[in-house]
Amino acid sequence: MATTVVVDPVTRIEGHLRIEMDVKDVETSTGVWQVVGTARSSGTLFRGFEIFLKGRDPRDAWFITQRICGVCPAAHAETSIQAIERAFGVQPTPAAILMRNILHGAFFIYDHITHTYVLVGPELGIICKHPPMVPPALGKAGVAKLSLGSSYVKAIEIQRKATEIVALWGGKFPHHASEYPGGMTVRPTADRIANTLARMVEIWEFVAKTMVGDLLTLVNASERVGEKLSEILGINIRGLEDIGVSTGNFLCYGIFPAHDDYDDWYDPSKRRKALFHSGAWDGNFKRFDESKITEYVKYSWYTSPSGLHPSVGETEPNKGKGGAYSWIKAPRYENKVYEVGPLARMVNTFGLKWRIPRVHPITGEDYGDFVYEMRNPKGSLLDRIAARVACTLIIANKMFEWIAELKNYMNEPVVNYKDVPKEGEGFGLWEAPRGALGHWLKIKNYVIEHYQCVVPSTWNLSPRDDMGQPGPVETALQCGTTWLPKDMSVADVCNALYPEEDIDLSPLGINQTVKWGDALATALTPLGLAELNLEPANGAKYNTSIALAIVRSFDPCIACAVHVVEKR
Repeated sequence: MATTVVVDPVTRIEGHLRIEMDVKDVETSTGVWQVVGTARSSGTLFRGFEIFLKGRDPRDAWFITQRICGVCPAAHAETSIQAIERAFGVQPTPAAILMRNILHGAFFIYDHITHTYVLVGPELGIICKHPPMVPPALGKAGVAKLSLGSSYVKAIEIQRKATEIVALWGGKFPHHASEYPGGMTVRPTADRIANTLARMVEIWEFVAKTMVGDLLTLVNASERVGEKLSEILGINIRGLEDIGVSTGNFLCYGIFPAHDDYDDWYDPSKRRKALFHSGAWDGNFKRFDESKITEYVKYSWYTSPSGLHPSVGETEPNKGKGGAYSWIKAPRYENKVYEVGPLARMVNTFGLKWRIPRVHPITGEDYGDFVYEMRNPKGSLLDRIAARVACTLIIANKMFEWIAELKNYMNEPVVNYKDVPKEGEGFGLWEAPRGALGHWLKIKNYVIEHYQCVVPSTWNLSPRDDMGQPGPVETALQCGTTWLPKDMSVADVCNALYPEEDIDLSPLGINQTVKWGDALATALTPLGLAELNLEPANGAKYNTSIALAIVRSFDPCIACAVHVVEKR
């Protein structure tokens, strides 16, 4: 009988996610080791939003759909607004586009920093022996004297400044209140612009220096991790680029339109002037076609038909459905599995090699371009982290351009007003920090008749589809290198990767030099975390640290992915 390791719930994500992994024994020259054989991603939360919207004024939708999620509400707001605008036949003014870009740019920066340091960072810091990214488990003394958590602590401060920018333009955060179909309800003022610039300078310095610096340390450490894993397991692993390998298909809707050419944005198959382009990459770039999106439900707890386009999508729940294991549907593009997120944005816009300038926006000091070439064309744990940092730097650079341009629109209109039509339909295609986000809307007799959302984690955390194809996260876990160390704690694994005794604890008053794993044990044990990431199965305990790093590299948001309710 196969051993199945279950992580339920997965922590340090948004929402309720269960991951099941069948253990596969692999015999090599160094022994018998355990890796993930088959994986199943299961969304266990059941909610309701599309039904809430039926019969309501369409102008309510953008405000209500923000409540789908407290982590990425701004993305739902903008996507909904664009669906409403398309149904109304109205476009935002140039001033409104710039203000929206600034608001959402700050939101993206906040989200990417939070994910990099708080959600996925702890595993990366531990695996790659990079103390600044490990949580400050030894308190202020550990931060000051061992740099244990130094970047983590600074990230908390910086992400707060980014949310303050969102509040400057949105009225509050989360769930901002300043957008309206056709534009914005706020005006650009000298005060808002000055306050935004003041915060952005400090944010930029953190992103360009600390965040990029931490990433480059992880990239350098990755090779060491690969060497030690290859030595331990007896299989060839280059590094983190051979861990969490997925499909190599990347889908992006595009984001941040040009304020002076909205026609380019209005056609989602174009979007060449947007900061990030739309596209469907399968080894080569292809123009995106909204009509090729479908949703499958064979392994989801729904009896509604499979293969429907979201504009006509149905939701008929059936918790007792045989063979099903998730409340998440399985979206596909051209009936293929596509990954969405920062990596998809970078690949569809820049290809496989990226060069991003790091010139200080105020002093002009050049810190040298950030250059990164994808280590694995199918995507990997390392590539996803690098892409998220790259996206953050690109947006941080662009924020200063948007702010400067907005000064030319201080006295220009901020909204194009149009009445609610008796009938209409539209879609909004935008990006949440986690990836492609779509809302589809139909209006009849001045109210909402139909509303449907397909969100990033529906793509990435999807179960198998009707063709038996596993979703992106399932594929990444099944790639063959997801080691599940048996009866080894986090400290044991780290001591195996880093056997040298080179961590001096004397600055903390402990007259001892220890291995990296033992230093972590010193920090984790008093917190009751000695068995961190250990899951029991068949009388043994399996260390899920690598598996969880893979899952978290997709930045799951399950509340977004399961937002439906049974019809009454």
